[in-house]
Amino acid sequence: MPSVQRAQQEYQKSGVPVLAISLDGTGAQAVKPFLNEHKYVLPVPLDPEMKLARSLGVRVTPWTVIIDRNGAVVGGGYGPIDLLSPAFRNYIKALSARS
Repeated sequence: MPSVQRAQQEYQKSGVPVLAISLDGTGAQAVKPFLNEHKYVLPVPLDPEMKLARSLGVRVTPWTVIIDRNGAVVGGGYGPIDLLSPAFRNYIKALSARS
């Protein structure tokens, strides 16, 4: 989560949103205290019934989904990912330049 927070802060400058979607079944009751405790200030939509997760093919966490400006899923996968690595930054720059 700390890397997601850092990525959200950095990418928001260029208009690229970064979200952490919670699949916790208890919803905001569990999520809000966690965010407050760790001082996270990124958007965390709730998906306790996993409707969005299922529509995106998410089966396990952590799962990263890359969605382009047109709303199309263009990448993603399971496991930790360094959202601030040079390779990922270049991928986002190329994706941002496309449409």
